[in-house]
Amino acid sequence: MRVMILLFVMTFMWLMPAAAQEPVAVTSIAETEASPGDGATAVTIWIHPTDPALSLVMGTDDNEGLGVYDLQGKLLQFISDGGATSNIDIRYNVPYRGQRIALIAVGIKDEPRVDLYTVNNDTRRLEPLGSFPTTLRLNGLCMYRSRLTGTLYVIANSELGEMEQYAIEDEDGEWQTTLARAINIGSEVEGCVADDELGRLYIAEEETPVLWRYGAEPEDGINRSIVEGGVGRIIEQVEGVTLIRTGERTGYLLAANEQADAILVYERTGDNAFVGQFSMGASETIDSISEPNGMAAVSVPLGDAFPQGLFVTSDDVNSNPNADNNFKLVSWADVVTALGLESGVYDPRQVGLEAVVETTAAITISASVETDPVPSGTDAADDPSIWIHPTDTALSTIIGTDKTNGLVVYDLAGSTLQAINIGRVNNVDLRYNFDLGGERVALVGATNRTLNSLVLYRVNPETRQLEDVAARSIVSAVEEVYGFCMYRSPISGDTFAFINSADTGEVEQYRLFDDGSGKVDAELVRTFVVGSQTEGCVADDETAMLYVGEEAVGVWKYSAEPDADDSRTQVDNVRGNLTADVEGMALYYGADGTGYLIVSSQGSSEFVIYERQGDNAYVGTIQIVEVPGVDAVSGTDGLDVTNFPLGSAFPQGLLVVQDDLNIDPEETQNFKLVDWAAVAEVLNLTLDTTFDPRLIGAE
Repeated sequence: MRVMILLFVMTFMWLMPAAAQEPVAVTSIAETEASPGDGATAVTIWIHPTDPALSLVMGTDDNEGLGVYDLQGKLLQFISDGGATSNIDIRYNVPYRGQRIALIAVGIKDEPRVDLYTVNNDTRRLEPLGSFPTTLRLNGLCMYRSRLTGTLYVIANSELGEMEQYAIEDEDGEWQTTLARAINIGSEVEGCVADDELGRLYIAEEETPVLWRYGAEPEDGINRSIVEGGVGRIIEQVEGVTLIRTGERTGYLLAANEQADAILVYERTGDNAFVGQFSMGASETIDSISEPNGMAAVSVPLGDAFPQGLFVTSDDVNSNPNADNNFKLVSWADVVTALGLESGVYDPRQVGLEAVVETTAAITISASVETDPVPSGTDAADDPSIWIHPTDTALSTIIGTDKTNGLVVYDLAGSTLQAINIGRVNNVDLRYNFDLGGERVALVGATNRTLNSLVLYRVNPETRQLEDVAARSIVSAVEEVYGFCMYRSPISGDTFAFINSADTGEVEQYRLFDDGSGKVDAELVRTFVVGSQTEGCVADDETAMLYVGEEAVGVWKYSAEPDADDSRTQVDNVRGNLTADVEGMALYYGADGTGYLIVSSQGSSEFVIYERQGDNAYVGTIQIVEVPGVDAVSGTDGLDVTNFPLGSAFPQGLLVVQDDLNIDPEETQNFKLVDWAAVAEVLNLTLDTTFDPRLIGAE
C-alpha cells in the first residue's frame, strides 16, 4: 500500500502544472522615478556608443507620454506632447540621411500612429524623426530586422487582436512604409518581440492567455505554434515579452506572468523549452515588483552596477515610497545566478553595420519574373514543368498545376496562355520525343486527385497549348494519387510514369505507349512502398535513377527501371540539410553525367542543391528573397529546372518554383522564375548550356 501511495504521489507531482513551481527571487538594485502619468508600461534600453554606463532606459506611459531615465533611475526627459504611449522598441545602425542611427519606434496608445525617434549621443535626449500612420489603433509594438534582406519592419498590434507588419525605409529624409503582412491573432495583443537572428516573432495574446511563436518574415504568413498557454504556468494574463541574447543562437525568451508577479524564462532556440521563472522581491530601499508588464534586457555590461547586463520591467504598484508606478532595474547577473543560466555578451550596437544580417546557411537570390496567380483558391499552385519550344526557345512555356482546378500554361513573361479545368491536378512532368501516331511529341503527364487518375496531354508547338491524348481514364490503384514524375529508360527507350500516394507512401510505375489510334495508354509494371507520405520525385534519364521525397523523412534514390527491386540509398534527411516537408525536386543536366539535384525544403523555405553524380554530395542552399516587383518565395512545393538557354530572358537556363504565399501584390499562389545564372554565381556552380533535353529519345 505504501508503495502504491508513493507511486500515486510521484505521478501526481509529475502531472502537476508547472505553475506550482515557485519562482526564484532576485531583487532590484535600482528603480526609476515615478512615471509622471502613473502609466509605466513598456520599456527599452539604449546602449551608449562609447560609455555603456551612460546608457538609458526609455519607458512608455500609457496615460501620458514617454520617459527617459539614466541607470540610477533619474528622469532626464519626459515627452508628453505626443500623447499616451503603448510600446517601444529599438534597432541600431539604421540608415537615415546618409548616417547610421539608433532608431526608436513608439506606438501611440489607442491611436493609428507610430512615432520615430533617435538619441543624441551627446545630450542623451530623444530627438523626433517623424511618424507614420497605421490602420490599427495601437496597443503594442515591436521591431524586426530581416536576417535575409536587411529590411527593417515595425510590427503593430491592437486590442482587437490585429497585427500589421510594416517595412520601413528612409528615402531622402522621409520615412517610406509598406504594409507587408496583416494577421488576426485572436484577442487583445500588447507584448511582442522579434528575434532578428532566428527569424522568429513572439506575440502575447493577453486574455487567452497564449504566448505565440510566428515566423518574423512577411512570407511566413499565419503559421504559428504555442510556446506557452491555455493551462500551466500563466495565471490569468501574459503581458510583456522580450529576449536577451547572450551570443550567436544563445540566450533566453522572457515573458511576464503578470498575476503571478513573475517572469517566465524559456530557451531562445528550438521549441523554446521552459527553463524556470523568477520574481523580484523587496530590498531595504526598493519595493518588490507587482504585476510586471513591459520588459527589456541586454547582456552588455553597463558599468559596475550591471556587470553582466540589465533586466528592466514595469512595476504596477510602486509602494516604497507609495507613488505612481515606475520601472525596476535588475542586474542580469543575479538572474543568471538564481536560475543557473548561461551567461555571455551580445552587443546589438554591432548589428546592422553590414548590409544584410547573414545568419543562415542559405545564400539569398531573387526571382526576376513571376507568373500570373493561378485562377482558383488560395492554396492552389503546386508543381511546374518547363517545356522548351522546338525552334524558338524564347517561346518556351511553364506548365503549372492548379491543385483545385487543373493545369495552367504560362509564357516566360508569366502571362497565362491556357487554363484547363479538369479537377484537382497535383503534379506535372513531361518528356520529349514520345512516338505517337508516327510523330515525335512532347508528352505531358499529371496526377488528377479528383478522378484518382493519370492524365496525359501533348504540347502543340504552334499554339503552345495542351491537347488531351489519353486513350482512356487511367485510374490508379493507390488510395489517393499525389506526386508524379516521368522517365525515359536509356536501356529500353520506353517512357514511364511514376505515381505516388498521398498518405501511404505507395509508388506505381506505368509504361506509357501508343495504343495504335494516336492516343496514349498505360500499363502498370511495378509497385513499391517508400514509407510515409510521398510527393516529390524526379527520374534521371541517363543514369536510370529515381529520386523520391518522403516528406517527413528525406530523399531516397532508387533504380528507375521497371524490373528493379525496392532497394534504395538515402541522399539526405530532415536531420541534415532538409527541413520537413521535403517537397519538389528537379535535375539540372550537365555533360557526362554531371549536374545538380535540386530539392525543395518546404519547412525552411529553402532549396537544397546536391551533385547529380556519384553519392549526390551536398553543394549548398539558396533562399529566394524579394526584390521590387517580385516578392520572396516561401513554403515552396514543386519546382523544375533546365540548363538550356531560353532566349534573352534566361540565356543560361531557368529555375521555376512554386510560391506558397504571394504577397506583392497579395494574390493567390503563383510561380517564380529565377535566372539559373544567379544560382550558379552565388554557389560557384558549373554552367553547362550544351545539353539539350529535347534530344533525349530523338534517335
